Amino acid sequence: MVNPDNTYFQPTPKVIVADTVGAGDSFTAAFIAGLLRGKSIEESHAIAVRTSAFVCTQHGAMPVLPQNLIN
Repeated sequence: MVNPDNTYFQPTPKVIVADTVGAGDSFTAAFIAGLLRGKSIEESHAIAVRTSAFVCTQHGAMPVLPQNLIN
Protein backbone atom coordinates (compact mmCIF):
# COMPACT_ATOMS: atom_id res chain seq x y z
CA MET A 1 0.00 0.00 0.00
CA VAL A 2 1.48 3.37 -0.99
CA ASN A 3 0.34 6.91 -0.34
CA PRO A 4 2.23 10.21 -0.69
CA ASP A 5 3.60 9.93 2.85
CA ASN A 6 4.34 6.23 3.36
CA THR A 7 4.70 2.74 1.99
CA TYR A 8 2.99 -0.05 3.92
CA PHE A 9 3.69 -3.76 3.72
CA GLN A 10 1.71 -6.65 5.13
CA PRO A 11 2.94 -10.22 4.77
CA THR A 12 0.42 -12.45 3.06
CA PRO A 13 -0.79 -15.32 5.22
CA LYS A 14 0.08 -18.76 3.85
CA VAL A 15 -3.20 -20.53 3.13
CA ILE A 16 -4.45 -23.49 1.15
CA VAL A 17 -6.22 -21.88 -1.78
CA ALA A 18 -9.62 -23.25 -2.73
CA ASP A 19 -10.82 -20.42 -4.99
CA THR A 20 -9.50 -16.93 -5.73
CA VAL A 21 -12.85 -15.54 -6.90
CA GLY A 22 -13.73 -12.58 -4.71
CA ALA A 23 -10.24 -12.11 -3.24
CA GLY A 24 -9.68 -8.66 -4.75
CA ASP A 25 -13.19 -7.45 -4.03
CA SER A 26 -12.98 -8.65 -0.42
CA PHE A 27 -9.61 -6.91 -0.01
CA THR A 28 -11.03 -3.62 -1.28
CA ALA A 29 -14.21 -3.91 0.79
CA ALA A 30 -12.34 -4.74 4.00
CA PHE A 31 -9.83 -1.94 3.44
CA ILE A 32 -12.51 0.69 2.82
CA ALA A 33 -14.62 -0.60 5.73
CA GLY A 34 -11.62 -0.24 8.03
CA LEU A 35 -11.01 3.34 6.91
CA LEU A 36 -14.70 4.22 7.29
CA ARG A 37 -14.60 2.83 10.85
CA GLY A 38 -11.73 5.16 11.68
CA LYS A 39 -8.89 2.64 11.52
CA SER A 40 -5.50 3.72 10.21
CA ILE A 41 -4.27 2.82 6.74
CA GLU A 42 -1.93 0.25 8.29
CA GLU A 43 -4.70 -1.37 10.36
CA SER A 44 -7.10 -1.35 7.42
CA HIS A 45 -4.45 -2.89 5.18
CA ALA A 46 -3.82 -5.69 7.71
CA ILE A 47 -7.55 -6.45 7.95
CA ALA A 48 -7.85 -6.46 4.16
CA VAL A 49 -4.97 -8.91 3.73
CA ARG A 50 -6.38 -11.31 6.34
CA THR A 51 -9.87 -11.08 4.85
CA SER A 52 -8.79 -11.75 1.27
CA ALA A 53 -6.57 -14.64 2.41
CA PHE A 54 -9.56 -16.19 4.19
CA VAL A 55 -11.77 -15.75 1.11
CA CYS A 56 -9.18 -17.66 -0.93
CA THR A 57 -9.62 -20.66 1.39
CA GLN A 58 -13.33 -20.87 0.58
CA HIS A 59 -15.31 -21.79 -2.51
CA GLY A 60 -17.32 -19.00 -4.12
CA ALA A 61 -17.07 -15.24 -4.02
CA MET A 62 -19.08 -14.54 -0.85
CA PRO A 63 -18.22 -16.92 2.00
CA VAL A 64 -19.50 -16.20 5.50
CA LEU A 65 -16.67 -14.45 7.32
CA PRO A 66 -15.58 -15.67 10.75
CA GLN A 67 -16.33 -13.34 13.67
CA ASN A 68 -12.64 -12.43 14.16
CA LEU A 69 -12.61 -10.80 10.69
CA ILE A 70 -15.90 -9.01 11.23
CA ASN A 71 -14.85 -7.34 14.47
